[in-house]
Amino acid sequence: MENLAQSLKELGKKIGFDIALDADGTCTLELADGRPLVIQERANLDELDFVSVLDEVPDERRAEVFTALLAANFYWNGTLGATLSWDPGLEQVVIIYPLPLANATDETLENVFKRFLELQAAWKDRLAELISEAEDEENLPDDEASGTDADDDTLNASDMIINP
Repeated sequence: MENLAQSLKELGKKIGFDIALDADGTCTLELADGRPLVIQERANLDELDFVSVLDEVPDERRAEVFTALLAANFYWNGTLGATLSWDPGLEQVVIIYPLPLANATDETLENVFKRFLELQAAWKDRLAELISEAEDEENLPDDEASGTDADDDTLNASDMIINP
């Protein structure tokens, strides 16, 4: 991308945000739900990363939720190229989407930004569902929670695929 700063400024005008990277190559925007969206240039990789916090996961739900997130990351089948991660400092799930800048155009930047917003919203909702499913399963009587009925709420790989 020839002029990243100008491309980000133009994108910002289109979507109603002031997008300008600071001296560290970072810009933080506040989404409608109050969550930050960080845009960060990683010049050493010739890449622009879009990063957003999704939610925290209660300790007792982490095994089930993390398993689902790992399955979604497998060949990026459930993330459309993004990566779901755990930030140990924040103790929250984050989503990261990299944009290689080598052959990127203004149109590519706009499309990736829109895709990231869609993915962030979809995964925020899916994460809430995963946490809720785990809580619902905990509230079942012991014989139902440990049953192997084909109609149970056991998570499987197809549950992890998001098609925004």
